[in-house]
Amino acid sequence: MARKWIAGVRGLFTACMIIALAGCASSAAEPRQFGLDDLMQIEGFGSAVFDPTGRYLVYEQIRPYGSYGDYSFRTYAYDKSGHQLWRVDLAKGGKPESLPGLDPAPHAYQQGFSPSGRYLMVMQYTFGELSLGAYDMVTDTYKGFGPVPAFSRAGEHNPVWISDEEIAYAALPAGDQPEATSVRAHTGKVLSRDWEAAWHGDRVTANEVRNSSEDRSGRQAPGRLVRANGRTGDVQVLAEGLYADLRVAPDGRHLAALAVSEPRPTAPDTLVEADLHRYRLTLFDLASGSVRSLAPDLEFFPYTLAWAPDGTRLAAFGWRRDETPRDGRFHVVDTSTGSVTPYEHRGLDLVSERERGWRQRPERTVFLGEDLAMFARRLPADEDESARFSYRDLRGAGLTRADWYAVSPAGTSRNLTAGLAGVSPIPLHASAGHLTVLAEDGIYQIGVEAGMRRLTPQLPGKFRVHQAGTFATRSSVIRPDYSDKALVTVEGDGPPIILMVELTGASPPVVIAAPSPGAVPLAGSYAAGAVLFRAEVGPVSRLLLADADRHAAPRELSRINAHLEGIAVGTWKRVAYSVTDPEGKVADLRLESCVLLPPGFDPAAPPPLVVEVYPDVGPFCPSDGAVMAYPDPDSAYLWVGKGFAYTRLATPKELIRTEDGPIAGLDEVVDAGVSALVAEGFADPDRLTLYGFSQGGVSALYVAAKSPRFRAVIAKNSWADMFSHYFTGLGIYAYLYDSFGAFLSYDSVDGSDFGFGRTPFEDPDAYIRNSPVFLAPDFKMPVLLIHTDMDGFPMSQFDEMYGALQRAGKEVRYVRYWGEGHGPSSPANIRDMWERQIDFLQAAGAAP
Repeated sequence: MARKWIAGVRGLFTACMIIALAGCASSAAEPRQFGLDDLMQIEGFGSAVFDPTGRYLVYEQIRPYGSYGDYSFRTYAYDKSGHQLWRVDLAKGGKPESLPGLDPAPHAYQQGFSPSGRYLMVMQYTFGELSLGAYDMVTDTYKGFGPVPAFSRAGEHNPVWISDEEIAYAALPAGDQPEATSVRAHTGKVLSRDWEAAWHGDRVTANEVRNSSEDRSGRQAPGRLVRANGRTGDVQVLAEGLYADLRVAPDGRHLAALAVSEPRPTAPDTLVEADLHRYRLTLFDLASGSVRSLAPDLEFFPYTLAWAPDGTRLAAFGWRRDETPRDGRFHVVDTSTGSVTPYEHRGLDLVSERERGWRQRPERTVFLGEDLAMFARRLPADEDESARFSYRDLRGAGLTRADWYAVSPAGTSRNLTAGLAGVSPIPLHASAGHLTVLAEDGIYQIGVEAGMRRLTPQLPGKFRVHQAGTFATRSSVIRPDYSDKALVTVEGDGPPIILMVELTGASPPVVIAAPSPGAVPLAGSYAAGAVLFRAEVGPVSRLLLADADRHAAPRELSRINAHLEGIAVGTWKRVAYSVTDPEGKVADLRLESCVLLPPGFDPAAPPPLVVEVYPDVGPFCPSDGAVMAYPDPDSAYLWVGKGFAYTRLATPKELIRTEDGPIAGLDEVVDAGVSALVAEGFADPDRLTLYGFSQGGVSALYVAAKSPRFRAVIAKNSWADMFSHYFTGLGIYAYLYDSFGAFLSYDSVDGSDFGFGRTPFEDPDAYIRNSPVFLAPDFKMPVLLIHTDMDGFPMSQFDEMYGALQRAGKEVRYVRYWGEGHGPSSPANIRDMWERQIDFLQAAGAAP
């Protein structure tokens, strides 16, 4: 039966594939190479959502990059702005339309439907101003709310629906804008206004920051918690002060939140490894308006709150005031009595979210009867069984298996997923007495008493759930309220199979064939029996709407980047090689890196090679023919379009970190990779360029000072003096947002690429000897420095580097762009940057 079912799905897949390819025939014209004009025309797709009734689909389409007109978003515009909202009326079956009642000029982002589906929460951004509002799908009108929403890329400030027409959200003080969206534009407006005032001489323009040894963390950070009505547009203040991690109780009566404090002071002998704000649990009664403080002796990690299914208890990860997050435990708070129960997870080490790319905080917990389900690792039998939360590195090496454990109030635990392979740390669903998780071979519901049952059919291949994110919080980080549905891809030897799974187990999965081999589901609707796919044939991206009717062809809603058809983007090649540990602590390691060879590559005449350096990365090997998902102004394909080969070498942390410093072994690792590429005939050994952007900039400068084999080095938007960078203002974030000192980057070793684990007060020499600015006399090649005045890495760092190279008598060029953030966003500046880079490399003898 299962084989017949699979065969039917794959037969449908083949039919859909024929239709898909018929609509995407490639151009027969001669291939041309990818260039900046092509980059400026690139479009994109953002997130998508079906309304709960299945009538409407809303998706974000990103305009051609050169047409934005507003390149002010945060510290760079590409991939983060250009969004417009489009909808499809599935009941009427018409063509997609931009939301008719919404101004199309601002960048617009969907934040989810109200419970009935009548209202869509919308964020808009334009030239530094962020706003939140509700769009009425019935009347096609938009109500914007006055208070500016707080915004966090890590999810702490996501707004929530508290009824069918009301939203609760954290708002900033009047006159402020979120740094995570508006730091450049808002700062620029304020500084421009103050400069004018100073020149006119009629208004004081001082800005003062203060630090005190007094602990101010007993005061709440400024802001407001508001409830806004999507029907009327009315706004009511629930409480003064800034709040995070808003969570609505299952019955809708209460709203839990964390009150955010002013930052606490630091001591010179204490490492800064965590957020300096304190977060305290607060409960709002949405009916009566009363406010209560719960667990006052504890502070909590933001974005770890979880309600029990019965709405009478809250769980969150917290610790006492005199402790650190490493000492934390999940605590359960009874919202009626205020009693607090710590869950001592003895014998377990909680898994950090940092391992898969974000914060040093535990994975989400789930109520399972009287127990809490936690994602953790069993401690070795010969170690102390005290409960732990260990900070981890991104993609940490040598870690043991992790599982879901049910931890009792008494601290005992049992493994819930021991028999499953490839268990995900992201819980899919929770209800009274059940936890639902993803394993490699399917979705499983685990009950308190009923044991485990599989909710998906037994299919060959690996199961992957598509977690919906938003522009505010990416899919791998977002912790939304649980849905009863999941969208799943099963990838095996044949075409992928798409399932919509009822997580309560009440209905069988709905099967929808993928319209092409690489098609990625973006959103699904059980009510509509439909799935939205993003499908790509070469560089062309399409939105395809497929339904459960196996006889219907998928419907194309939008097609973008057709201008990239027929472009020759080069060929990726993999190279394996051995690297010797600089400290000799482990045997030679086998690494793999990839090189992108330009179109027309001739092994008899190897091209010049651009070697991008970045700490602790794996091999960068995109699929042949794929250009990019968004217009990256530093794209590898722009390099090969100009005749270079390009590589970003693997640089595992265990090899580049030595006793001398966090990247002290980087030059040996890079040298081994370059030698392998030269030996394969992929690069001209006399025309090698080191290149680094962001954390790669300081890395490239360090390698350049240690290795004489490169003809030139380009470093962009980075820093060069670790000693001064530790203490300095954090670039544009220091002017209005009072961000000073890169303490966390250097104090914390786990999860940081540049952590020393000691301060400059303790070991100034370590900071100095690892800083390129003090290695300036060792440079043997010309240097191009590129920086901007509105980056989070202060431009003064490259002022220092230029001064050091100038004083050392070295050949150096220094280009500064004004009004730009983390690299140029302006099309004019992007074009200029590339002209200057090529001119520099031609002068250095490193160009084609």
